[in-house]
Amino acid sequence: MKTFLKEPLLHFLLLGAALFYFYALVNDNQANDNEISISAAKIVQLKYSFEKTRQRQPSEEELAALVNNYLKEQVAYQKGVEMGLLAGDGIIQKRIQQKVEFIVEDSVSRLEPDDAELSGFLKAHPDDYRSEQFFSFVQLYFDPSKHRNVTAVLTKTLAQITALDETEHTAVKLMPLSDNIFLDYQYTDVSYAFVARYFGSKFADSLVKLSMNTWQQKIQSGYGVHLVQLTQRTGGEIQSLDKVREQVKQDWLNEQRKLSLAKFYQQLFAEYNINVS
Repeated sequence: MKTFLKEPLLHFLLLGAALFYFYALVNDNQANDNEISISAAKIVQLKYSFEKTRQRQPSEEELAALVNNYLKEQVAYQKGVEMGLLAGDGIIQKRIQQKVEFIVEDSVSRLEPDDAELSGFLKAHPDDYRSEQFFSFVQLYFDPSKHRNVTAVLTKTLAQITALDETEHTAVKLMPLSDNIFLDYQYTDVSYAFVARYFGSKFADSLVKLSMNTWQQKIQSGYGVHLVQLTQRTGGEIQSLDKVREQVKQDWLNEQRKLSLAKFYQQLFAEYNINVS
């Protein structure tokens, strides 16, 4: 059954059925240009929308008004089409595009990936499913706007640190070498999210790649540049499929929606002569 649900032919049939339902529900399959009709399905939809908004069923008079307003909308729309008012209307064109794309993407929701597909997707995107990383580090901040050559200042400061005994690598000794800011000298076992929130994602990404227990210079943050020594890094392991199954499935479905939409437009472009001038 799962294999059947993945067949391209089924995807085409589902899309065709969805489009048929959409036109039947929204346009009620008008028999000709002079006939405006409303189906029982549309009336049910109008009642449901009223109940969802008002938290009660519509009265007979209210339902009659809903139907009448819908018919007004339809005859006005039909007259607008006849008068050519829709031609070149970007708002209406965008709305129709959104509706069509929704139908195409929604058809993918019926797919059910098996474990092999999910495992393959997880393997292809391992960084999206790692456990959260935690870091311990010390840092010294430098404001580039206060230094004509901040790189030279960083190099000089690093040389001063190296000349010190490791027992002297304390906030009291090293903080005076840097510029003042509200940041702490030492951070212990803080999460990636914490670092990204306080220093910026670029700084957090640097901690993921830094070598351990060595001072690294010109690490950028949202404030400026830093000298950083990473002392501990934990977590970051790729989680098993059992732990992240729902997330992987949702991401897999999202990718299938994008692929289906791309294929849909590829087919549409093949049906029309596209001229760019």
